[in-house]
Amino acid sequence: MRKIPSILMTFVLLIGMIAVIPQPAAAATYQATVEYVVDGDTINLTNPVLGTDKVRLLSIDAPETNYNGQNQNPWGTNAKEYLQQLLPPGTTITIETDTEETDAYGRLLAHIWKGNLDVNKEMLRQGHAVTYYIWPNMKYYETYRSAMLEAKNAGRNIWNPQNPLPELPFEFRDRVSGSQQDKYVGDYYTKKYVQPADYKQVPVENRVFFWNAQDAQQAGYTPADGGGSTPSGLVINEVLPANQSYPHEFVEIYNGSSQTVDLSGYVIDDIVGGGSGPYTIPNGTTLAPGKYYVWTTSSYFNNTGDDVTLLDPSGNIVDQYSYTNSGYDVSWYRSPNGGSWANTQSSPTEGTANP
Repeated sequence: MRKIPSILMTFVLLIGMIAVIPQPAAAATYQATVEYVVDGDTINLTNPVLGTDKVRLLSIDAPETNYNGQNQNPWGTNAKEYLQQLLPPGTTITIETDTEETDAYGRLLAHIWKGNLDVNKEMLRQGHAVTYYIWPNMKYYETYRSAMLEAKNAGRNIWNPQNPLPELPFEFRDRVSGSQQDKYVGDYYTKKYVQPADYKQVPVENRVFFWNAQDAQQAGYTPADGGGSTPSGLVINEVLPANQSYPHEFVEIYNGSSQTVDLSGYVIDDIVGGGSGPYTIPNGTTLAPGKYYVWTTSSYFNNTGDDVTLLDPSGNIVDQYSYTNSGYDVSWYRSPNGGSWANTQSSPTEGTANP
């Protein structure tokens, strides 16, 4: 019997090993026909795909039309009606999946294409939904983020400053069901993650949700230091984004370290790379331990939701907070100073200790 050379035998064994290594699910496409629209982020198909006729539009979240008998109207109805215009019964679509093809309810998770139109993206661009990325399904992240920011900056639909959506859909579901936020939340750009209860520390447009801390770490994220504080000890401590009787808007910076910090060249901004013009703290400004630096401004932040960002002189994000809808003369604040973000308070504590 002829012997197989050892080099060839090694090659054959390697090929065999590769063949049995489990591979992650790859994105796939399927042709389908719309039966009807359920709500702003769910549709039914005429014929099942992968064993289900229910499709949840991936990586977006639209206001609810009927959740435990309650709704987020008119925004929920508006989102549903717009999706019905895009996808009337009988519409031929292409379904594109990501890493995970179905959710815990057995629904297909998909990006919906109507010809060259990305329907998920269009719902974001028109202000009928917000991004809702749950790892590992991360396809089109920056494209969808840009679409949502376009709607947010233009004040479309749920971002309309005259009639803004008061709660994000997942916040509404948590409140109605009596649940607490249970997903860890990471910042796509800083690659830091926070505990579920601290999700507001991450700007809406930067959020990536994880089922547990292990998933976040597997994705390359690391815990935010001290539950949201930064290594330098500097934090955004309080924000009043909408003033009426109060004399001005303000951002309060707190030094929770044991050292005096030179604030020269630090920048206070809203959306990094967009939104209003950034404010640079003047040279020679220092902040002693346990003290506050307050920047006052007017008509800078959006009442319907915005980011508040502190950057060091090199442009690195030191701290960042994102709020949704804000009433007049109430501030968002950390409790106690440098701690976790709390709800709004009707008596702002500008330049003094938070309760």
